[in-house]
Formats: sequence, C-alpha cells, structure tokens
Amino acid sequence: MQKSTIDSQEIIEGLGKAGGGLSKGRGLFLKYLGFPLLNSLISWKRALDIFEREGEKIINLSKSVDDKKLFERVLVPKLFGLEDNSRYYSVAMVLEHLLIVGSALQQRIPLLSQGKSLDVEIKIEKYKPYVEIENDIIEVYETFLKGFRKTLEENVEDIHLDNRHEHPWFGKLKAKEWAVMGAIHQIVHRRQIEAIIKGL
Repeated sequence: MQKSTIDSQEIIEGLGKAGGGLSKGRGLFLKYLGFPLLNSLISWKRALDIFEREGEKIINLSKSVDDKKLFERVLVPKLFGLEDNSRYYSVAMVLEHLLIVGSALQQRIPLLSQGKSLDVEIKIEKYKPYVEIENDIIEVYETFLKGFRKTLEENVEDIHLDNRHEHPWFGKLKAKEWAVMGAIHQIVHRRQIEAIIKGL
C-alpha cells in the first residue's frame, strides 16, 4: 500500500480549494451550453460506449507507467473540465478518483431510473483521492470497468424518468444525464492521465 503524499506544499497552496469548481466563465458555459448540447447528442447507449472505451484507454495508459511512477504526482496544465484543485495528481490518484465517482454512478443511476430519491448531497470535495491507495489500483479499476455496464443494464428501468438529483456544477440531472456526465468525466480524466504521463 502506498500513500499519495504531498510532494510540494507550495504547489498545493497555489491551487484552488477542493470543491472550488471551475472558473465562472467555463462553469456557466458547461452548465447552460456545453453539457445540454452534449446530452442532446449522446444517447444512453453511446454514453455507456464512451465510458467503456475511455476506461479501456485509461487502463492501457496506466499500464504503460512504471510501478514506482504510478504514484508520482505531476502538476498538469489547466485542462477544460478539470477543477484547479485536481491538477496535481498521480496516475494512481486519478484511478482512485474514477473508482469513487464510477461506483457512485453505478449505484445511483439505477435508483434514479427506478423513481427513487437519493438521500445524499453531492459535494465535489468528498470525491477527491486523498487516501491510501493500494498497489493493485489498476487491476481494481479494471475489474470495476468490466462490471459497470452490466450492472447498469441489469438494474436500470426508465432512463428518461423525470426523477432528478443535483450535481454541483450541472444542476438537477436525470438518470440518462448522469450517464452522459459520467462519459464526459472519463474523457476529462483520460486527458489528465495523458498529461501526467507526459510530465513524468
């Protein structure tokens, strides 16, 4: 087990706080233009396809990294859709974050599609990977990815049911919209891993 430690306090202090969100301009663009447009273009099936495809890319990229460098944090340039606080991660930290978010989506999307309410307030800072991360994080993520789609398809009822839950950045989303958000989230963090590897 290895702990993702703070390599440079100066870098940490120079970044925004966890849960601080995107810049005002980018946040408004994504909420009112970017995300609604993508949601209109991406079907339920397409969202799951993207989630899986990007996950497989993430696994392949992660496997290309030396075991010791997997836990080395790199400050990446600003990336569209990435909160400033999340710019100083290791590959292992990104994988842990994707597991936290992906597991929540896997549980909550079916519940929304079934007309059930979610008794949880989503706060971005609670999904940060500032925890001890196991050495087999790639294998754990790979196992998760293999079961993600199957779990959704077996438990989802009505993806367009007008049953919503609040996302801090995008507002109240239905089950299908949460799936689209999950697909976009995969893309953002695949690009982050590419940037981290470039910086190693």
